[in-house]
Parts: sequence; structure tokens; C-alpha cells
Amino acid sequence: MANNLRVYNHLNYKDKPSEEEDKFIEFLFEHTDLNAPEVDESKAWDSLNQKIHRPNRSFTWMKVAAAVAILAILSVTVYMYDPVITQIEVAAGNEKVSVTFPDGSTGILNANSSFSYPEKFGEERNVSFNGEAYFDIKKSEKPFIIDVNGVDVKVLGTAFNLITTNNNVTLYVDRGLVAFEKDGKQTQVQAGKEAIFNRNDGSVELKDSPSSNIMSWRNGVFNFNNTPLDKVLDELSEYYEVEFELSNEKLNSCKISVTFNRQTLQEVLSTLSTLLDLKTTTKNSTVKISGQGC
Repeated sequence: MANNLRVYNHLNYKDKPSEEEDKFIEFLFEHTDLNAPEVDESKAWDSLNQKIHRPNRSFTWMKVAAAVAILAILSVTVYMYDPVITQIEVAAGNEKVSVTFPDGSTGILNANSSFSYPEKFGEERNVSFNGEAYFDIKKSEKPFIIDVNGVDVKVLGTAFNLITTNNNVTLYVDRGLVAFEKDGKQTQVQAGKEAIFNRNDGSVELKDSPSSNIMSWRNGVFNFNNTPLDKVLDELSEYYEVEFELSNEKLNSCKISVTFNRQTLQEVLSTLSTLLDLKTTTKNSTVKISGQGC
């Protein structure tokens, strides 16, 4: 519209002074109805103000994304400083199993025994145990604590043999000093001594002369001194992983004095046969023994 007016004005007044041109344009604006609506300045300002302060959706999503990123970083940080410690389970079947603990200490599991311990030790070196095992513990200011179904065996640096049953926990100290602890009560056991903890009444029996073959399962050395044959066979059975069957019950009372030092099963059977005039037959993992008895 404005351009058309300017073209018309130029065609009609191109040869006349610009003053008359300006008067013509003013005349048009004064006598033309543009039907322009009245403007409410207050409402216009409020509308503009709302637009200025209206939340930006993309900005809101950016804030959410930033919050998620911060949470992720915090989660990683928490994990680094407080990681979930994996528990390691070791179980021995019919064979002995050697284990090296996180601090370098070692344990030898006898058959049908088990260890449970964390992949990394904290302020204490905690191990759960069941069965029979020989422990050789590295010396440290952090106590090495073995949990045996509620009974704690505490050491700092030592070597010992531990046997657990339903009724008792039997400890033989090979080197150093070991302590039994239950409900705050502690009993210390020195090297060369044996202690038997009674689960039923909480008592501890100390023995100056330990069982002669308490370490035999590990070192293969057996000492029998006027020992009944049934007791001899019980100890040999575990070490050689065989079962003995006697054809004559009278053989149980026969007593024997002998030492076996890492001998083979056949060598052991040969010695028993010579001493007690026995006959032995081995099939798979069963040894049948026959004789007249004593």
C-alpha cells in the first residue's frame, strides 16, 4: 500500500516541488481510515514479560541430562571408594586343595572341607572354614580370624591344624601362638599343644601331648604305639582314601606298634599282613582284610 502511494505520488508530482509531495502524503494519512485496532500497552507489556520468562524446554532437558551425568559420576566414585567385595568359595572334594589368601598366607584343605574369604582383606583378615585344614599365616598387625560356626580362632602369624566337627573344634599349634575366642572369652594355645573346644558347653580342653597323628593327613607320617587295629585303619582310611572291610571282628582288638612315613598303600598293607598274619585284597577303593584275629 505504502509503495503504491509513493509511486502514484511520484508520477503526479515528479515535476513539482517536494513540499507539495509531502503535503499530499500527509493528506492521505489524515483522510484514510486504516481500521487499526487500539493497543493496550499494559497487556502488551505483560505478554512480552511472560515470553521472556517462559521456561525453555531444551534448557530444562539440558539440566536433567546434567543431573543424570552427575549422578553417574557420583556412583562411579562411590564404587571406587566403597566397592562390592567378592566372596571367594573354595571346596575340596575327595582331594586336598591348596589356597593362597589375599595377604599371602596359605591354607591346605583336607578332603570334604571348605574355605570362604573375601578377594581383598580389610582391617581384619577374615576367613570362614569347615572341615579340616592346615594354616600357615603370615605375620601382620592385622589379626587373621577364622570363623568356625561362631567360634573364632585368632592369630597374628603362626601355623596350625584345625578340625571342625558337629560337637568339637580341635586345634593343634605347629608354630607360634593361637587363641580360641567365644563370647569374649579367650584361650591361648602355644606351639606343640592341642586344644579341643566343646561346642555344647563352651569348655576348652588343653593337651600337652597332642594326638600323635593329628598332622598325618598332610605329611603322611603315622605313628602307632600299641594301637588297636580298628583305630589304625580309621586313620589310614582317610589318608589313602579307601575303605577297609574286616572279615573277622576279632581283628579289631589286635594291637600294633609301627611307623609309616609317606609309604604307598601297598607297602602299608604288606607291613600289616606281616605283623598280624593277614591277607588283603584290594578292589577299586575297597580293601578286604581277613585273618584269625588275636
